[in-house]
Formats: sequence, structure tokens, C-alpha cells
Amino acid sequence: MPDDPRTTIFDVTTAPSGEGGLYLLVGALVVSALVGAYFLFGAPGLHTDIAHAPDRDLTVTVEQPGAPAKPAPQR
Repeated sequence: MPDDPRTTIFDVTTAPSGEGGLYLLVGALVVSALVGAYFLFGAPGLHTDIAHAPDRDLTVTVEQPGAPAKPAPQR
């Protein structure tokens, strides 16, 4: 019946695609690069304890003893 005008034949062929694994690999690399950059360049909130230099206004008081120290006993 190939001459029948009511008959329609569809020949659909699909080639097997093996690119799914490649997309997964590239996606994993992109995600790992973004996570690494997030921690490398400083995640917000992780650096709240900032060290500060001490004040430059220092007061030092040195007191002299009232009497000289007693010498250590000799044996």
C-alpha cells in the first residue's frame, strides 16, 4: 500500500548521544570553582574577629625598693 495517499510513513532516527557525562563533568568543575572562589576570596561573616594594634599610650611605673635586698646566705 505505498501508493495509498492516506498512509504516512515517518522515519525518525536518533543518534545516540554520549554528551550527558561531559555536561555533568563541566557542571561539577564550575560548581567546585565557584565554591573554592567563595572561600578563597573571603566568605562574608567568617572574618569578624579582626586583630587590632594595641594603644600607643603606655604608662610605665618603676618603683625602687626601699631597702637593699639582703644577700643570699653562703654555705
